[in-house]
Amino acid sequence: MVDLNNFPDISEQEIEMCVDELLNGYADESSWNYDMPVPVERIAENHLGYDIEITDEGLFADPEFLGGIHFDDKLIQVNGSIEDHDGRYSFTVAHELGHHCLHKDEFKKQTSGDEIMCRDVGEKPIAEVQADRFAAYLLMPSKAVLSAFNRAFGDDSKSFDMSFKNKHKLGAIAGRVIDAGGFDNVSLTAMTNRLIGMGLITGANYQSRVIPDIQISSLKGLWKSYVSMFNREVKRVKKYMK
Repeated sequence: MVDLNNFPDISEQEIEMCVDELLNGYADESSWNYDMPVPVERIAENHLGYDIEITDEGLFADPEFLGGIHFDDKLIQVNGSIEDHDGRYSFTVAHELGHHCLHKDEFKKQTSGDEIMCRDVGEKPIAEVQADRFAAYLLMPSKAVLSAFNRAFGDDSKSFDMSFKNKHKLGAIAGRVIDAGGFDNVSLTAMTNRLIGMGLITGANYQSRVIPDIQISSLKGLWKSYVSMFNREVKRVKKYMK
């Protein structure tokens, strides 16, 4: 088994450079003009030649395993439990593209055959952390996020300083940036963490979950999120009762 902690350190700047190279390469050979959302499926399939398979069989019968990539077979697999959740689905595909760009050669050095490199929701070794960063930069490029932030809050807008009592505002801030930039395939949590990483939100740690700003238009999405969470817990319970 490959030790995913036994991978070279890659700086955030190097990861972002890899993302830019991928996006520029896709733009050069397609009609895409850097409009959002970033078409991660088309990049995977049309630019890099991967097939994407939605499955709940084998390893992916466990909802803890969200995605995986087979380099030799040019196959990306995504757990069927997240197919209908645009944010998690797109992030998982983008994460696997991160493995392709950052880890393919090193992974194949450490394996004797065609093994799967997997993403799960457990503790993250270095290769997984790097792929998560790649996914965030890919789905939310810095220039696009900054442009959307300025459109949402004004060109002279400054970062939002969040104290604990203002934490409930995180969803509203991230939601406005998502709407202003057309980031239709990212979650509130992903955008919040991207804004924190870019210094556009200060005084807050990275978030594991961000609650939407509760308005009529967001109630449907909130309900869908809770139903998804409930279904995942049911699957987990059934697995351990077998």
